[in-house]
Amino acid sequence: MTDFLQHSGQVLTELDEGEVVLRRRQGDDLVVLSRSHWEAVLSSIRLLAEAHRPAPTASSDATASRVWLSLPWLALLEPEDRQACIEELTAAALAAVESGRLRTLADILSEWRATALATWDASRLRDRPGYFDDAPVSLPRP
Repeated sequence: MTDFLQHSGQVLTELDEGEVVLRRRQGDDLVVLSRSHWEAVLSSIRLLAEAHRPAPTASSDATASRVWLSLPWLALLEPEDRQACIEELTAAALAAVESGRLRTLADILSEWRATALATWDASRLRDRPGYFDDAPVSLPRP
C-alpha cells in the first residue's frame, strides 16, 4: 500500500496484465482491477454458473438457453462455435483465477463477442436480395 501511495503511476501499469494486490498491515488486502478485467471475470462467472447449473429437464436446449441468458451474444454463434467458445472461456477463466492474469480472459471474451457479431452480420446480409450477385465467377485459364 505504501508503494502505491508513493509511486501509483508505476504500480498502476501492472493493471494491464491483471490485478494489483495492495497489502495492508492492518485490515484486509485490497485488489485493484481494470473495468474490462472485472467485467470479464463477472461474465465468466455468469457463463460458468449457468452452464453447469443442473437443468430442470434433461434437454440440452434448456442448458443452451440458460447460457444465452448469461451472455446473450452466444445465441448469435453457430452451435459448434458456441461450444468452442464455452470451452475456451472455461479454460481461460480457470487459468486466470490460478495465475491472476486477467488480460487473456478479457481478450478472449472480447474476441468471441466480436465473432458472434460478425456471424450475425454475415447471416443478416446473406438473407438480403442480391447478396449472391457479387459472388466470384470462375474464369477459364488463358
